[in-house]
Amino acid sequence: MNRSLLCLWMAVIIASSAILIATSNRASRAHAASKQARAELRTISQQAAELTSLRESRTDFPERPAGDSALASRISAAMARAGLVSNILQSLSPEARSPSAGDSRLTRQRATLTLANLSLPQVGKFLDAWRTAEPDWIVSAIDLIPMTSTRDTPSIGTDLPLRAVITIEGVFKDPAPKSAATPLPTLGASR
Repeated sequence: MNRSLLCLWMAVIIASSAILIATSNRASRAHAASKQARAELRTISQQAAELTSLRESRTDFPERPAGDSALASRISAAMARAGLVSNILQSLSPEARSPSAGDSRLTRQRATLTLANLSLPQVGKFLDAWRTAEPDWIVSAIDLIPMTSTRDTPSIGTDLPLRAVITIEGVFKDPAPKSAATPLPTLGASR
């Protein structure tokens, strides 16, 4: 073989190797990005399917509760089921009903209740009793605040008394309007 031909082949091999190394780095990064995008697509597809099934499972909403006193009695009943005394309910603040964004026949009801001087296990018992008794109301926010004072320091190993501010929400169907009067016959109608 000719020495110049050998040098030419060596230069071609070196140039090809350099190009392969440069493109292999980009290819491996693109492969990793593709793998991550496929995983995200799989997750988003699963979440979309779950969201669709949840929307389809809840087609009938309950009728709107009678009033704020009905909500107070339901909360008291849930507290009793959880074995809590009624004086831990510090406040109940129902908000005004607001129309739901998707359907004009639906209204969203929201209320905030404050429970004081209870332990974390008692909060859990109340939430369990509430969820069991009132599945149409969901707990949308919980704020737990320790209640400590200098004279009432809890001993080691005891539960710290808490103030729980719980926000509950529900979506309800407005009751169908009841017709008070029967329709009048039209004049001149044949009998």
